[in-house]
Amino acid sequence: MKNLIAGAILLGASSIAFAQPGCGVGSMIWKGQSGVVPHVLGATTNGIASQTVSMTLGLAGCNTNENVQSMAMLIDARGPAVAADISRGEGENLNAMAAALGVTPVDKKAFFELLQNNFSVIFPHQDTATGEAVDAIVALLEQNDALSKYVAA
Repeated sequence: MKNLIAGAILLGASSIAFAQPGCGVGSMIWKGQSGVVPHVLGATTNGIASQTVSMTLGLAGCNTNENVQSMAMLIDARGPAVAADISRGEGENLNAMAAALGVTPVDKKAFFELLQNNFSVIFPHQDTATGEAVDAIVALLEQNDALSKYVAA
């Protein structure tokens, strides 16, 4: 019985470890730290402190723009593939990001180029958390006159 409980706890902890805390109290407390332990602690803190409330009210670093939230979920689900597409400036995942944000066909080329040209800003290290990448993308888009409309809260 003890082995079964220990296995369930380990399985649960491992699935939390790979889920990025994104935004909320947990991501603020553990910001800039990488590895399994900070991810587990960030996700656990978010669970205790209600990340849903933070996202709904736009608190603790959570962007309330639904399109940005959709983009964040996409990046979280397809992280390495998204990073690969951003580095190339094209691809299925980059098109999905543009669709999630509602980027019009007229602005797609500028969107793709902005992300590709700033790959090292979006993904400064190999284990960049989803929340960090999303924050960097939002900041880049906010600074761009033509593209800032897609991340307005």
